[in-house]
Amino acid sequence: MISARNEIAKTARSWIVRMASGKMTADELSDFQKWRALSPENNSIFENERTLWRKLAVTPQQDHALQVAAHRMQRKYKFKTRLYTLTALAASTVFLFYTPTLKLWWQADQWTGTSVRSVMLADGSEVILDSNTAITVHYTATRRDIGLLRGNALFKVRHDPARPFQVADRYGKVEDIGTVFEVRDEQEKVSVSVLQGCVDVHGSQPPRVAARLHEGERFTYGGHGDAVFEKNISLDDIAVWARGELMLDNATVTEAVRALARYLNGAVYVWGEKGKDTRISGSFRLDRIDDALKTIAATAGLKMLYLPGHILVLRPL
Repeated sequence: MISARNEIAKTARSWIVRMASGKMTADELSDFQKWRALSPENNSIFENERTLWRKLAVTPQQDHALQVAAHRMQRKYKFKTRLYTLTALAASTVFLFYTPTLKLWWQADQWTGTSVRSVMLADGSEVILDSNTAITVHYTATRRDIGLLRGNALFKVRHDPARPFQVADRYGKVEDIGTVFEVRDEQEKVSVSVLQGCVDVHGSQPPRVAARLHEGERFTYGGHGDAVFEKNISLDDIAVWARGELMLDNATVTEAVRALARYLNGAVYVWGEKGKDTRISGSFRLDRIDDALKTIAATAGLKMLYLPGHILVLRPL
């Protein structure tokens, strides 16, 4: 049993090294997610090892074990990077925290690639994560704290007055009062929409905005203290992505392509200014993104050019 735990710990350390290297591929990330979800023990040991490396309190014995494990993983996954010693790991960690995407991987407890995913939390609450979304989860005997690091999430909370459920975003926090609600991180602002029940929203930036939202209400706030309160929001317009749809309302071609691209494994670019005056509105299915892009290209008079490396360019005809 101890030997098996040691093997899991070695594998966890090798994954940490690969993440810190800054060269983890999408396929490797998928393999890591599968390994982590394979058993509760894999996930638990990974969390312990990640905490250890965050502190960088590594003994020579642990560093040697890391090297052995990384060599094994290098053969298994054909990693094309040299083995990192403790010094290299520390340097990589500095690099990691200056690279937003890699920092996200390091911090997140749950994150998605190009698909929408449902996650059941330990208390029976459910969170549905949009594509390109990452959260942290920290539960104690008296609190339930979620951090929205990136993207959009729909929370279906099992209410427990003895253990408040809070979601922290970049500009404040949302406290559950017994509800289903969506939090959208839109870089310069955050919006909170309530499908059921009510929530309290508290801003972290002065002036500290605060609001209590009920069903069909939305509160949008940002880092500059500006806030917008909306009532009578159609429930069908909240977290549409969680139902496998994407709603666009008078979006520019660039905005529409950016919204669709988050559900694709690759990059999409708009070449030139031809489509800048074209506006896109409508509902698109997330399982038919290619069809949606073809529709937008045809509407804007653009041609779809496929390049190696999962790159798509929309260019003038």
